Amino acid sequence: MSHLTMDREKTAASLRSLALNSPNRSKAARLRAVLPDVEAALSAGVPSAEIITALAENGLAFTPRTFHGTLYRLRKTARPPTPHAPRPAMNARDTNARSTDEAPCTNSMTGTTDRIKTIEQLRVEHPTMPQFQLTKLYAQQYDQPAFTSADIEELKRKYPPRPKA
Repeated sequence: MSHLTMDREKTAASLRSLALNSPNRSKAARLRAVLPDVEAALSAGVPSAEIITALAENGLAFTPRTFHGTLYRLRKTARPPTPHAPRPAMNARDTNARSTDEAPCTNSMTGTTDRIKTIEQLRVEHPTMPQFQLTKLYAQQYDQPAFTSADIEELKRKYPPRPKA
């Protein structure tokens, strides 16, 4: 029985080696293997031209257009769109950390406090999300108007317009 176990382990090791080192793997598959490192370099501000050069030095040559197209497709398949996904549950440590990081905005008319996150806070929560999606997520925090039409009418009554001279 141990002979079968050893063969299975040897086979598994051989397959792992093929999965990592096979020259027949597509460029997209090889880029997918280092995608977290590429994303980290891009997030750190490394120009994509330098990343393309580093990949080429390690046997993975891309033109800039092919690199960006492949990166786009990998990002798209890595994160299927979930516009109405529920927020993950926070543990006590996250709650304490977040409560000091979030900027409270108090609505003077209703007296409620809303939590608006900065782009940097959203980037920490979603490290692989592209900048344009972070910007969209940031903007979506403002989709509920702070003032209702009744609030505006109340302000008009409280502060009537000045008569024209």
